[in-house]
Amino acid sequence: MQQEKQKCKSKQKKLVIIVCIFLSLSAIISILLWAIHIRQLRTNMNDHIDNAVTYIEEGSYSDALEDFDQAMELAYKINDTETIELLINYSRLASAVIRGDDLLDLEEYTAALTSYSHAKDYALKITDFNTDRIEQKIARTETFISFYTLIENAQAKIEEANYNSALQIYKEAITVAYALSFGTGVKLAQSGITDTEALIIEAKRQEAMNLYVQGNQLYWAQQYAAALNAFFDALEIFVEVSDTYNAEMTQRRIDITRQKQEEQKQSQEEQQDPEPQPQEPEEPDDTPDDDNIQNEPMSNYDHNTGISFDLRTLIDNQNQRPANQIRMGATEGMNEGWYNGCGWVATYNALILLDDPKHPADIVRHFETSGGTVMGGIFGTYPNAIEGYLKERGFTVNHTLFPQLRTNIDDEIRKSRVSILAYAHSNAAHYVTVEYREDLELFVIYNDSFARTVSSNLGLRNKVSTGAAVDSVASFINTTSNILFSFSLITVS
Repeated sequence: MQQEKQKCKSKQKKLVIIVCIFLSLSAIISILLWAIHIRQLRTNMNDHIDNAVTYIEEGSYSDALEDFDQAMELAYKINDTETIELLINYSRLASAVIRGDDLLDLEEYTAALTSYSHAKDYALKITDFNTDRIEQKIARTETFISFYTLIENAQAKIEEANYNSALQIYKEAITVAYALSFGTGVKLAQSGITDTEALIIEAKRQEAMNLYVQGNQLYWAQQYAAALNAFFDALEIFVEVSDTYNAEMTQRRIDITRQKQEEQKQSQEEQQDPEPQPQEPEEPDDTPDDDNIQNEPMSNYDHNTGISFDLRTLIDNQNQRPANQIRMGATEGMNEGWYNGCGWVATYNALILLDDPKHPADIVRHFETSGGTVMGGIFGTYPNAIEGYLKERGFTVNHTLFPQLRTNIDDEIRKSRVSILAYAHSNAAHYVTVEYREDLELFVIYNDSFARTVSSNLGLRNKVSTGAAVDSVASFINTTSNILFSFSLITVS
């Protein structure tokens, strides 16, 4: 009995030992398996980190962010606080760069710069992180901001009429745009350059025209030396801006002024010479002198008042009677309506359309007696003279020189009651009267043979008996081969 109890106890001891050994082995195996699992998690985490860092080095921040997120999940599982802090900085860095790239695509450059700056701050918290790529993004974004700052500065200079400074800034901007390979910026800067160069040319041409007018005033005051200086200055500018028509006109004015200066000099020498000079028979001189020019307006007025006009009928062809009979100026053969009458005809037509008709004799006399004729009428009428006359009649007038460079011709005429447009063509210059007919939705041009040619060639509608109807005055100017450019637009509102 005693032996059986001892055997039982012995068996129990063995069983306990076996169970303990089993439990010990199980614990050891569990610990080993957990260690292996943790090691595998860490290995996977490190693989994701390595992949993400590689993506960052390649500039693939979106791919990097995915790996960082997966590594973060594993880091939390193994409770690696140091790695978690590192991954937070990496994730914020990648997110900031991605946000900066998106903002850059949207051309939100200031916001993009802020995001890139945040990305650099996170990068500096990471040991041995190379920030070169982020700094390049920052530098590129700053260059974009610099480009648009230049554009704004150039536009400010334009508003100040400081065109030369604006041009230099636009050229600097286009250099920056090329450096960025920024196609939109290149087009924007190039457009600014083109527009500014046109404004510079317009300003120079306006300066030359002012000099020409100044020279003309000095000429009529018989201050020929001063007039020549003004004409030469004007000629230099007209040549510089390739304004052939005005350059030729100014050269002719110089030739005439030189002739007058020489005549004045000879007259002064004769007055200072006490010895009598032999008298020789004088040959007739067809060139009108200043006295003749001063007396001519009255004789022209007497002639012109004798010509009958129906003041309700527009003139649509200055080469026909009675328009071609009206005289302006003193140079025979160059003072009839067919030759130099387009200015007064345009004014006459405009006044009819404005319900304020005037006889051509009165219009011509005003231009002749107010210095409104070019070279005594040889080259017609100054645009400023037409503008001034309409203002004296009580109308609200706007005058734009070289309108194609400064405004939309069609829009301006459409808004006006009537307009007078002047353009240079292959042979000379010409004025026309234009009105916009709302009932036809067309522009009607009066006293212009080119307009009829263009209407026919372009297949434009012409539904009125008087004048030529066109869809667009701007198109008419631009598509007529004989027309060079428009130089004056006078609108009456």
